[in-house]
Parts: sequence; C-alpha cells; structure tokens
Amino acid sequence: MTALATAPLPAIPRHIKVNGHRIHLRLVQQLAWSLVAATAGAYAVSAVYYLLTQVDWTSGGHTVLYLRPGWNGLLSTPWWPVARHDIRDVYEGVLATLLVKSLMANWKKAHGERAGAFRLLTAPLVIVVAALPIVLAGIWVINFAGPWLWHLAFGHKVVRLSVAMPSWLSAYLSTWNWQPLVIGVIAGQVVHRIYRPAGNTVQLFFIESAVSRARRTGRVPAWVRHPLAPPVVRERFSWMLDNDVPVGRHGPWIRILAPVMSAILAVLAVYGGFIRLWLAKHGVPGHLL
Repeated sequence: MTALATAPLPAIPRHIKVNGHRIHLRLVQQLAWSLVAATAGAYAVSAVYYLLTQVDWTSGGHTVLYLRPGWNGLLSTPWWPVARHDIRDVYEGVLATLLVKSLMANWKKAHGERAGAFRLLTAPLVIVVAALPIVLAGIWVINFAGPWLWHLAFGHKVVRLSVAMPSWLSAYLSTWNWQPLVIGVIAGQVVHRIYRPAGNTVQLFFIESAVSRARRTGRVPAWVRHPLAPPVVRERFSWMLDNDVPVGRHGPWIRILAPVMSAILAVLAVYGGFIRLWLAKHGVPGHLL
C-alpha cells in the first residue's frame, strides 16, 4: 500500500482560496463553464451519431460501413423517424450532464476515488448501456404516455408561450429539443454514480500532473491564476499545492488513456458543433442527423 493511500488528507475548507483569494464571481464562472461543458457533451454525441449512422464510409470504391439506410428504416412504424432522433437527443443530455458533473461537482468527499484502466477504457460503453433503460422509458413518455395524458386531461388545448430574448440566444436554443434533453439530464444523474470514478480519475490526472510541474518549477499555471478553467478545478489544484497533498503514481495506462480520450472528446465536440450549427443547415437536405 502506498503512502498516498495511507496518509490522511488535510482538512478541506468550505471555501478554498486561489492565489490567496476566493474566486471572484464564482457562481457566474460555474454557470458559464457548465454551459460550455454541457454543449461540448451534447455536440460530441451529435458527432458520434452522425459518423456512425449517416456517413457512407468507403475505401477504394467499396463501402466499409454505411448504416444510414438500415438505421433510418430499422422499424417500419410511423413513430420511428421521430424516436431515432430522440435517442440521439436523450444521449446528448446524458453526456452533457456527465461532463457538467465531472467538471463542476463537489469532489471533496471523493477526492481519492479512482478507476482502473479497464473501467476507464470501457466508460463510454458503460454510459450507453447504463442509460439505455431510462432513455427508452423517456422516449416512450415523450412520444406516447405524455401526449396521451395531455389529451386525456386537457383535450386539444395548446399552450403557447412567447418570451422575448436576444436573437443569438434564440438561435442557440432553437438547435435543441428540450424534452429529450430533460430525460437525458435525469438519466445522466443516475449514470453519474457509475461514471464518477472514471471522470474523477481523468480530472485528477491532469490536476496532479500540473501540481507536480508546479512543485518542480515553482510556477503556478496561467489557467489557475486566471479564469481559464472551471473554479472547482482551480480550487482543487490550489488546495493540493498549498497543503502538500501527495499526488498519485501515474502508470503508463493513465498517461496514455486520459490525454487520448480527452483529445477525442474535444475533437468530437468541435466536429459536432460544426454539424449542428453549419452542416445541418447548409448540407444536403434530409441527409443530416
């Protein structure tokens, strides 16, 4: 057993100071980073959905993978064209919630919680499988139970709300289907209990690496000194550095998996944004998402 596992951790104060001061406008920064994390998670799912179900992958004139015809016509029912998009939308909410929870959640009660290589590598599959029952149940509620109950209770009444908002905000919100996203947020809250060790492991790897560099060089990174990272991440770094908290021994698996998985997620998020904000509006009609 290592010293890291046996040595008691110093007390974690309720308010952690960064550069000797509490973070200014912490709540505003938290909300801003939550929006960034949620959007990145949702866009990453859009990218995966598009790449797997809509793209014709060919090599040397031969089709390697083309799932679009089979996926679009998987079920010959009138509700499938809507339901298959709802599956994507719900999983967007799931990953958005998991990223927000990973970056913003309170880490103080589970600072040393870590996942092994296998658990980290299989985290994407675990997320998909663990969320699937709630995803299917949520889609059933959205497309069947909900409309039936509304019709039973209110007949053909339609609720219309008109809220004035800036054009850029209206354009951003118009790219989302809120009902599946709400179901996805609920599913994400449940799945996070399973995913949390993996998310904490990745975050802790980058923070501990930065703490080790800071101890060697005596320089605090710019992303800690300035609001270039979420407040909870900056506070976690400062607490570890100021209290001489020992860092974990990073084996080769974590040194490879954490950067690679994070880079893939970032690329998918950027590509998903391109798909949602440009390609879906300017591409070939009927062939996107």
